[in-house]
Amino acid sequence: MNLTKLRFSYSNSKLLKNFLMINASIILLILSAGCVNKGNLQFVEVPAAEEYLITGSILLSEPVESDLLGSLKLPSADLITNPNFEKFTVFVNNDQKTSSMVQKDGSFTLKKVPFSEKMVLNAVSGKIALKKRLTPDDLRKTDLSKTTINIDSTTKALIWEKAFQSGKNLSMADITAREYQSLLDKLYTAIKLSLQLPLKSVSTYNLDTAMVQNPALEAAQAILSREKTLVEAYSVLQNIVLRKDINLLRHYISYDFGNDWDSNANYSDLLSQFTIYFERNDFTIASYTIHQMEFMPDFKARVRVSFQASGTDRYSALPVSSPLFTCDVLWRLEGTMWKIYRNFPYKLSDPTQLGADSRWGEISSAHAALQHACSREVIASLSEHISENFGNDWDVYSTKNELIETAQDRFNNNDIKIASYTIKSIEFIGSDLAKVRCAGQVRVISHILGIDIDWGKIDAVITWKRESTGWKLFRNLPYKLHHPKAIY
Repeated sequence: MNLTKLRFSYSNSKLLKNFLMINASIILLILSAGCVNKGNLQFVEVPAAEEYLITGSILLSEPVESDLLGSLKLPSADLITNPNFEKFTVFVNNDQKTSSMVQKDGSFTLKKVPFSEKMVLNAVSGKIALKKRLTPDDLRKTDLSKTTINIDSTTKALIWEKAFQSGKNLSMADITAREYQSLLDKLYTAIKLSLQLPLKSVSTYNLDTAMVQNPALEAAQAILSREKTLVEAYSVLQNIVLRKDINLLRHYISYDFGNDWDSNANYSDLLSQFTIYFERNDFTIASYTIHQMEFMPDFKARVRVSFQASGTDRYSALPVSSPLFTCDVLWRLEGTMWKIYRNFPYKLSDPTQLGADSRWGEISSAHAALQHACSREVIASLSEHISENFGNDWDVYSTKNELIETAQDRFNNNDIKIASYTIKSIEFIGSDLAKVRCAGQVRVISHILGIDIDWGKIDAVITWKRESTGWKLFRNLPYKLHHPKAIY
């Protein structure tokens, strides 16, 4: 064998390997640095920040002094309505680089607008200025193709700017709180009237006049920054569940707590229920989404939120999950802390939908009693919640007696291991009927076979009827193996 040739081959292969590794590194460097322009092979840098396309229109139907707009006077009058918007320019903050000319109908387009937490759109023509505040949530979560600049948006933007200058970052929920509506109305009127001032009364812009600046400052000083605190409270609640911290939870529940759908709901009952949850389960997920926030008089706030928790049952090692609750929770400012005051679902039988009232609570309580009766195999309690006129659309032989006999036979030959259910929604028909869309699961241990028998997931639309002794299960309960398990 030629050793020289062998060494040469090995050396070549080693060089080839190193060459490939170097090329691979260069390719990775190219991919990490940016894309290559196919025309001249120059690197194209990755954008340093988020950019947005903002389109919309200026709406101004109120009378405007033509001199302030920089328009030619009309022979008949100095005040004009529905002006030609072509003289307007729209720009972001004070950055003329992001400016856009406006079409005759008021429409405009702003391209490649960089993200800013302090973004305010300005629409200017002559000595007339209008504004629109765009929050970070507006930029990331709303349709920026329908942005409207008008007197209302100007009112809110001015208040935000004045508050921000004094070190207070107000949200739109803070600004639009009901108790401050009179302050907003006062500023709105001032801006509207400022559009009609004679030219000599306006040195720079209509918004800089004392008649506008004074009510703007008054509103900015009066309005409290509250949304941020409530958003942070939900983050704390999330960690309370994950850490199972019952002592910290006590500080976030009002002593006057109650639920519209459950007269038994109170401060002590809620804490007792959460104590049971924390002792029995290890939670790995506690998710929530805040959809809407509204501040009301008497230091209250309505927060529309969806939330759900899931984890593992410490005794059975089975996965557990709460329903997905969506509700309008009322908070109340007590001293220096916001506390949950009303309509917070905390039981598995509590409503999962918006607008729940006492009827919802009555039906969900009846559902819970049925579940309890099945879990404890108490036939008398089960019978109390079944209407004497019970029947099923898909089974003419279904009656109350037949249902009770079937249940008794199951209790005799099996032990209930799981009997869970979730109410998804309730549709009320008149005052005495309700269609309850729900899901459930039943798993039993057979005395004869000694094994688990699982019916699987059951989806049903069950009709309940209000009778003299309360809500009764009236129609369409699947309780036999041949009954349909998926009714939507």
